[in-house]
Amino acid sequence: MRKKLVFIQFSRALVPMMVMLFHISENMKDYFQFNLLGISYLPISGGVNYFFALSGFMLYYIYRGKIGDSNHIKGFLLSRFIRIYPLYWVLTLVAVPVLFLFPSLGTGQAITFKSIIFSLLLFPNELDPILDVAWSLVHTVYFYWIFSFLFFRSVKLSKLILAFWGITSLGFFMGIFWSNHKMMYFFFNQYNLIFLAGILSAYLITRYKFNFKMSVILTVIGMLGFPLTWLNYVYKVVNIDFDLGTGLSSILIIFGLASIDIQKNIKIPRVFNYLGNAAFAIYLSHNLFLNAFSELFSRFSIFESIGGALTSISFLVLILCTGCLVHSFIEKPLISKMKWMIPKNNTAVTKVNGAENPSSLNVS
Repeated sequence: MRKKLVFIQFSRALVPMMVMLFHISENMKDYFQFNLLGISYLPISGGVNYFFALSGFMLYYIYRGKIGDSNHIKGFLLSRFIRIYPLYWVLTLVAVPVLFLFPSLGTGQAITFKSIIFSLLLFPNELDPILDVAWSLVHTVYFYWIFSFLFFRSVKLSKLILAFWGITSLGFFMGIFWSNHKMMYFFFNQYNLIFLAGILSAYLITRYKFNFKMSVILTVIGMLGFPLTWLNYVYKVVNIDFDLGTGLSSILIIFGLASIDIQKNIKIPRVFNYLGNAAFAIYLSHNLFLNAFSELFSRFSIFESIGGALTSISFLVLILCTGCLVHSFIEKPLISKMKWMIPKNNTAVTKVNGAENPSSLNVS
């Protein structure tokens, strides 16, 4: 029986906040020339790397007992489809007419039939998804296909495939391999290594018991790793890749928190459990709402009236609340109505709520 990973659920509630804060800082700089906490100079927040690692961790943690059983491939892929695509399609189809009428709210690329189709499929190509934050979902869907190899009856073969995938991805990251084809860099992207590190962390956590104090130390080091990586990017103290820094920090946090969870019975406030479950909806919808609110605050001179700090707080509260509304009134009903598609032997992993559900582990 799997133990609920309460601290992991807690992290799912907090990491989207980090992503939202980064996007708020970008909008504050673009709309109002206000540099929120100085983080608008960063390329990304690094939160995407945490969720890539967490996806790998939770997928292995939940499905490890089904590895080598090909009867679960269909149920696994269907459950992942239901968890990703319906809400994503709804929000994309809402965004299309809005961005067609108000292109300034989007990424700047034209809304065409081709861009709509590729966006809806989450298929890797040269175009950004219409929902700009969904670029991470393109990788996540790819990860799900790769993970499904573990359900092959020949476990050795599936492990060899993942090993080849990981070694080749490492080769491209280190510059040992190169290609003229852009898609090769997608198939063997450095994000693959973060996803695989999450799987490895789950493997170790479920087989070995680790010292509690060491688990706490690893968690603290991982948490410090994010701000240190941000500062290092700005001041160039150490020559280290940004994704490597935030990816390694993510693994340390996940490994440490999960190890603590395994050893201790912990409770968290219900609000954090709810926010953890709503993380995917919050992430997927927040930039669309943020752009709309930024436009309104700009047109009605609200920023000039209340200042940068209150505007930033207002944005955070507004997009958090709207994301929760999307979760409660769109995401949860969609999943509930589509659960009948999942074979009975896989229904345990399609629950809308519960800390063991990897439902929100596919965000930036």
